[in-house]
Amino acid sequence: MQKVRPLLQLLAPVLAAINALAAPAPAPAPKQLLPFEQDFPFQISVVGSRIVTNTAPRVDRYGRPALSPDGKPIADRAAKPGDNAMKGIAIKLANGANICFDTDLLRVSAGWTGNYMQFYGVTFNGMHGGWPVIAGEQRFGTPMLPGWADASGSFKDPRKEPFGPIPEAQGRWNGLYLVGEKVVLHYTVGGTKVWEHPTTTAADGLTGFVRNFKTETATRDLAMMVCEMEDADGKVEGRVASLLKGDCCILSAGLVGAPAGVTFAIADRNRIVMKIAKGTPASLFQLVLWRGEQAEQDKFASLLKGKPEMPAFEKGGPARWPQTVETHGILEMSSSRDGAYVTDVLPVPEKNPWDRRFRPSAFDFFSDGKRAAVCTWDGDVWIVSGIDDKLEKLTWRRFASGGFETLGLKIVDDVIYTSGRDQITRYHDLNGDGECDYYENFNNQITSSTGFHEFVFDLQTDRDGNFYFAKAGPVRGGGRGFGTLPGDDGGSFNFGTITEHAGAILKVSKDGKNLDVYARGFRAPNGIGVSPDGQVTSSDNEGTWVPVCPLDWVKPGGQSIVQPDSDIRANPNKRTPLMWFSKGWDNSGGGQAWVTGDKWGPLSGELLHTSYGQCALYLIMKQKAGDLMQGGAVRIPVKFTSSAMRPRFNPKDGQLYVMGLRGWQTVAAREGGFDRVRYTGKPLYTVRDLRVDKAGLHLTFTQPLAEADAKDVQNYGVEMWNYLETFANDMRSPDGHVVRAPRPENNYGAHEVSALDPGKLGHDKLDVKSAKLSADGKTVTLEIPGLKPVQQLLLKFLLKAKDGTPIEQEVMATIHVIP
Repeated sequence: MQKVRPLLQLLAPVLAAINALAAPAPAPAPKQLLPFEQDFPFQISVVGSRIVTNTAPRVDRYGRPALSPDGKPIADRAAKPGDNAMKGIAIKLANGANICFDTDLLRVSAGWTGNYMQFYGVTFNGMHGGWPVIAGEQRFGTPMLPGWADASGSFKDPRKEPFGPIPEAQGRWNGLYLVGEKVVLHYTVGGTKVWEHPTTTAADGLTGFVRNFKTETATRDLAMMVCEMEDADGKVEGRVASLLKGDCCILSAGLVGAPAGVTFAIADRNRIVMKIAKGTPASLFQLVLWRGEQAEQDKFASLLKGKPEMPAFEKGGPARWPQTVETHGILEMSSSRDGAYVTDVLPVPEKNPWDRRFRPSAFDFFSDGKRAAVCTWDGDVWIVSGIDDKLEKLTWRRFASGGFETLGLKIVDDVIYTSGRDQITRYHDLNGDGECDYYENFNNQITSSTGFHEFVFDLQTDRDGNFYFAKAGPVRGGGRGFGTLPGDDGGSFNFGTITEHAGAILKVSKDGKNLDVYARGFRAPNGIGVSPDGQVTSSDNEGTWVPVCPLDWVKPGGQSIVQPDSDIRANPNKRTPLMWFSKGWDNSGGGQAWVTGDKWGPLSGELLHTSYGQCALYLIMKQKAGDLMQGGAVRIPVKFTSSAMRPRFNPKDGQLYVMGLRGWQTVAAREGGFDRVRYTGKPLYTVRDLRVDKAGLHLTFTQPLAEADAKDVQNYGVEMWNYLETFANDMRSPDGHVVRAPRPENNYGAHEVSALDPGKLGHDKLDVKSAKLSADGKTVTLEIPGLKPVQQLLLKFLLKAKDGTPIEQEVMATIHVIP
């Protein structure tokens, strides 16, 4: 064997090569779908810049300061943004340059060269507690103050909290035009309209940032903050202003083609300000910025030899996505047990020429009913056509991109609107080529911070044309506790700030001019509904102060307050939703829809609820009890491609369509899906109404019941329980009760506890004493001793219809009062 081993060692490489030739070629690695689009000129998000290294207190998952063994607070050194544009448009320019425009403050927050962006955050890479930051070398910037001064010339922040847009009298963001690769920013300052086109210029080895301005005649004196440099001194020499820092670097600004009324000034020694005098005529000029070594400042003049430019944005730009993607529908993917409802699949363009992730987040139909607009969590808008009975050919065409976590969409008069963290955007195709040319700010009065959890959900309208959407509150990583209050410098700075609109349902007037808080007290209301008569409903997500998922019957100005301050150790506000869902039924709601026609079977006028978390559709049975609404849910047993949210009825075919994505807790198997729940015309066998009174529990069915089965009390099972909020240090006593320490921590979820013995873990099982059937055979009344107001009631039954069809269902309900 000793003589053979060297020979084997020599042959080993040859044998390996032969085996490699004989083996099949490895399958190509799947393409990685990038979190942002590589060849699109802009992306809207929180944009962090002025990266600084600082120390921050280390905190645990509950926000408590981490301590060393000797009891001293531990601090970490970390590179973090020193400046954040809460609603930033990161724009790619030529010559490896980029800028960020802050639409809240109407400022250029940063200009940088090199790599574009590092896309942190739950939307981009799933990270809790991060947000996108610039990736290259920052060349200039402005502080977190208004980019344009008020009527008195002051740049002081006039907002009551440092979030949301500046007052419209000072400045208003109007929107963004896209012409090929060119971006035109449109805003109004002091009553004067401004169009700004950012570009670059290069000469003598230098690269300059160019801001091309087209202005109307100035109706008052205007002043714009150009840039600021720490520890610098400024000077103005004619049409050039400079900031010099010691004897090293210089930041220079120059005007090209500007009228006499446009001048420079130095403020606070280290800030360049551009002034436009009242009466300055409508003009087209440019502002050039460059930062470099003082030894090269003589070359700056070479960057001022260009001409001001402004794309012809009024007529729109060329189409950039002429390709379409075709998919083919699948009919009857699933069916209810009785065959009354089936689901048809409208396959989404998961594979597309641009390798875009397709996580559909909302949709609505055009008036013809054959086309729908679909937005994605990643900020795209698509239009799908070919929606008909057979779904044989669905054609998908990209319409817009770059949006800020667009999670709501509504079509009004065949015009598309989306809701994102920055604003409600209205989209305009100016030249009819099937793509958006103007991204108009319909309303941007919402406040937003850096919190990863500050989703803006859904978009609905009422019969008067007002818009509604919901905004989540900022929570800590893992979901326990909330972000900081404005002005705090606590340990949860990474998780956002509780701004004025955190955890609220918001209403925007039909004309887009006014935004009001409709109701407060929500944590993560992914999905709302508005009835034909204007009743607003909402779901919510379990977490701190939300024991399990509720379905809320929302009253204007009402709703219990989800406590925003994690230092408050008890929530004194009693939440009384229409009903609670146990976690196995719904751990994250997806929105509601009302059945408004008769094409969807015998449920006209009823309320439907979707579960994002459990990918389920429920019929909601509601009962008015004094000032409260209570009720229950029964599942419509059909399956969905992905999660279930954003339910809408098609105005033409009258069928229900549901869309969903996989982004946070859900049992969904696929990243995105689009389904139709279609009524087949077959008889529907289900409970459809639930009421409770002193006589008992009344269940009404869509079909007459078999009398013997309905009256047999053995065919029913009843359990009830309440919820006790879960805290990190809860313990269980030997007798099954929850033992709470004197200092509970931030909570997530709830214990299921006895309604008869509060604090004891478990359910109370109740017996049905009698069951009576109504004369028409459709309503059964259950006499249940011990039944009482309870947060959760579970009723199971196994019955037969009069024609022998089995009806085996479960009902989950909430009873606030027994009238």
